[in-house]
Parts: sequence; structure tokens; C-alpha cells
Amino acid sequence: MRRLLAGMFLIALSMGIAGIALPLYAWDLGASYTEIGMLGVTYVIFNSLFSIPVGRMGDRRGRKLLIVLGFFLTAFVIALYPLFSAVAWLLILRILQGAAEASIWVNTPSAVVDLSQRSGRGRAMGTYGTSWAIGFGTGPLIGGALYAFVGAGQTFLLGALLGFLATAIVIGMPETKPRVWNKKLKQKLKLGSLWPVCGVGFIYVGIASIIFILFPVYATKTLGMTALGAGLLITLFSGTRALFFIPMGGLSDRIGHRPVILVGLMGLALGSAGISLISGYLALAVVIAFMAIAGGAVYPAMMSVVSKVGEGRSLGHVLGIFNAIVILGWGFFPGIGGALADAYGPTSPYLMYALVAIVSTVLVWKLLPKK
Repeated sequence: MRRLLAGMFLIALSMGIAGIALPLYAWDLGASYTEIGMLGVTYVIFNSLFSIPVGRMGDRRGRKLLIVLGFFLTAFVIALYPLFSAVAWLLILRILQGAAEASIWVNTPSAVVDLSQRSGRGRAMGTYGTSWAIGFGTGPLIGGALYAFVGAGQTFLLGALLGFLATAIVIGMPETKPRVWNKKLKQKLKLGSLWPVCGVGFIYVGIASIIFILFPVYATKTLGMTALGAGLLITLFSGTRALFFIPMGGLSDRIGHRPVILVGLMGLALGSAGISLISGYLALAVVIAFMAIAGGAVYPAMMSVVSKVGEGRSLGHVLGIFNAIVILGWGFFPGIGGALADAYGPTSPYLMYALVAIVSTVLVWKLLPKK
């Protein structure tokens, strides 16, 4: 599992570097807030469509080749971004990046489940989450600094090189085989337990997307921060979230997933509201750290539930369904938020996200199974 986690850290670092550079690059090319939001919308198109097929393929033919291809193609697309100077082309490349990453976000957690025990699933998913979250969080700091001092071209180049290095690492990982905990799991999937968790994932991913897609532009163009300053806040979010993945995953193993998810969703709602009301750098840092702790609670508990619903020969299929639904939040929230920012001001998206998270907490309290 070490090669998989090391590769996941590096590819997430690559994504994080490109992630902060891309909205800033698009803005410098003349993009509006609506077009910045479309970077999220275009990403999810093929990511969602490909999630179920690549998950089923991983169940049947093995996950290693699909993981390697996902890593390589993601790095290749990142290398292409600085070659184009029109926003329309960036959106097209973003579609391709979404397609490439579908295999990563479905088959890497499936491989982690294959290599872990059921009783410690929350902790295992927390460890996996930590590996990508640290990379995804460190990337914006590096990317923000590079973008400020050397420009877009070199920033994307470094991101691509790290992605190719990650590919070389996972090429050496062993093939994983799905575990069959109960032979009846081959015939029967308990998908009724999956839909409420998909709703949680949709909200969780959507709120995280505001930090990575809209917030860099909001921080630099509205609040007057430097790209490095914005990158530091995004790194604070991902780094703090990563620190809490493992302990929160262990907590969900002990007390159950439901209370952990509910408290985390409410924390995300309060944090989103705080971003819209606060402009001071230190105060924003506190709010974003608070949101990160809430996110660190939701993710491992949510992924533990999904892994248990789909364990056995159908794990990739179930994770494909889950990813196909939740990744829509990465496009829906920035897309609607960008349009709101152009129409009603740059703080309006965060108020909308807070309201959605509060309503979602109530619905999850009623619908999410206790066991």
C-alpha cells in the first residue's frame, strides 16, 4: 500500500499546484466569475460519466492498470494548459482532466479497501484521505508562490512533472484483488444505504470546491491578497483537514458514522457563512481551519459507509456510483456560485453554500441509517 499512498500524495500535489494556477490563469486571460465556475462544471462532465464504467472494469480486470493510466493522463493534461491562451480551450482541457481523474478517484480507494480490514475501515480510509489531502493542500502553497514569481508556464510544468513521477511510482505497485467477505455480496447490493451517503458526498465535495475554485479569485481580486497568501489559506484548509482524517476515521469506527457526519456538515455550514462575513486574513484563517476540521470528520466516516455497502466483488461498481453522483457537486456548486457572484456580488456564493449545508444536515439526520 505504501507505493499507492506515495503515488497518491504526488498526484494530488500535482493537482493542487495546477488547481490554484488554473483559475488565476483563466482570470488573467479575461475570464468572468461565471467562466471560473465553469472550470468546475466542465471537469465533472466526463468524470461522472466514466466513474461507473471504470469502477466495474476495476472489479473485473484489476485496478492497477486503470490507476496508472489515470495518473499518466492527468499529468499529460496539466502539461497542456500553458500551451493555450483562450478560456474556451482551458474548459475543453478541463473536460479531459475530469475524464482522466475518474479512474483515480474510484480505483485508488477501492484498492485501499482491498488491502484493509473491515473493522478498521474508517481509519484506513482516513489514512488514504491523508495521503491525498496533504498533497492537495501543499500544492496550492507551492503553486501560488510559483505563479506569483515565475508565471503560469513553469507552474503547470512542475505540476506535470510531479504527476509523471507519481505514475512511475504506482507502476511498481502490486495488483490488488477484491475481498469477498460474504458470498451473498456477489448477488445482492445494499444500495438503499448508499443514496443518503451520496447526498452527503455531493454537499461535502461541493463545499470543498468553493475553496479550490472560487476562493483563489475571491481572495486575490476582491480581498486584495497575493496569490501566495491565497495559497497559504488553501494549504491551511487541506493540511488541517488531512490531520483530522485518521483520528476522525477512528472515531467513526468507535461511535458510528452518523453523529460524526452530522456534526461535520453543521461545521461546514457555519464556516461557509463565516467566509462571507469576514475579510481579515487571520480571522479568515480561523474560519477556514474550522471548516477543515469539519471536513476531516465527514470524509472518512462517509467513505467507510460506502466501502461497506460495496465490499466484495462489486466494490468498484459501488464506488463508481458514489463518485458519479458526488463529483457533480464539484461542478454544480462553482457553476451556480460563479453566476451568483457576477449577479449579486462575490460573497453571495458562500451564503448559498451555508444555507444548503444547513438544509442538508436536517435531511441527513432523518435519512441516514444509524447502522
